[in-house]
Amino acid sequence: MQQPAVLQWPYRQYDDGDGVPHITLLHPGGYTAEIMLYGAQVVSWTNEREEELLFISTEAVYEPPHPARGGIPICFPKFYDNVNMEENGFARTRMWRLEDLMHDIAFPVPPRDHAFVDFILDNMPDNFPNWPNHRFELRLRVMLGPTGDLTMISRVKNVNIDGNPFTFKFAYHTYFPVSDIRATQVEGLETVDFVDYLQMHERFTEGPNPITFDNEIDRVYLNTPDEITVRDRELRRTFTIHKDANLPEIVVWNPWDLEARRTADLGDEEYKEMVCVEAAAVESDVTLNPDQEWTGTQRLSVEYF
Repeated sequence: MQQPAVLQWPYRQYDDGDGVPHITLLHPGGYTAEIMLYGAQVVSWTNEREEELLFISTEAVYEPPHPARGGIPICFPKFYDNVNMEENGFARTRMWRLEDLMHDIAFPVPPRDHAFVDFILDNMPDNFPNWPNHRFELRLRVMLGPTGDLTMISRVKNVNIDGNPFTFKFAYHTYFPVSDIRATQVEGLETVDFVDYLQMHERFTEGPNPITFDNEIDRVYLNTPDEITVRDRELRRTFTIHKDANLPEIVVWNPWDLEARRTADLGDEEYKEMVCVEAAAVESDVTLNPDQEWTGTQRLSVEYF
């Protein structure tokens, strides 16, 4: 009989030589998730067969001031263009702290068959461009469920004492591994309006068929369904993004060959092996008054067909 996951602190902490502490969630079912305290970035998610379910570039840099290219960087408080990752947001380039959120009502007690760990970020760089020195709390819970699902729950709270509101954007910038980008399709965004970042942010409407890839793509889909799938026809594997209404948008990105060659921390041919499909609030800004909170949840699942 399988034993339930330990309810509190079911992880091991280590430094694998890159100078950055890592946390690994260990679920009794054989699933794992590895998170760096630098950026609270999930850099690995494996199933019971030890198959890696996130893409990480072989050229990724795992030390400040760079976020690692791949995994799930958190975009906050600004959204950034996918190539110049050093711009527009500090959450993914700051050291987070471990936090016990067991008594935080915004984070319900996880079921006993879930492994989880909690983090907090409550400091920001001095003179961050276009975002005054607001006081905030960004809390994160990462969980592994009994079937290997990976859940991320983030809560942003405005703790300004000067009465000022602030406005931010947010995204779980998820890199999915694929066998061949040309054999990959994204389903659930048919007939949905989108903003095309490659066409001067013009607005268009997606056609009636799933999204396929034969060139660079960088789009934000608006008012999207709560479930979106990434189907790998060669591996016969489907990832599903389950998200809540506070993440109304889906970003779809692949750099293709030209931008891949221009990107120092991405291999020239690696665009064939990845696609970013991310739950987000980037075209619809979030504004919080003091003491107000916002919560955004993403759950990733995988199945083979």
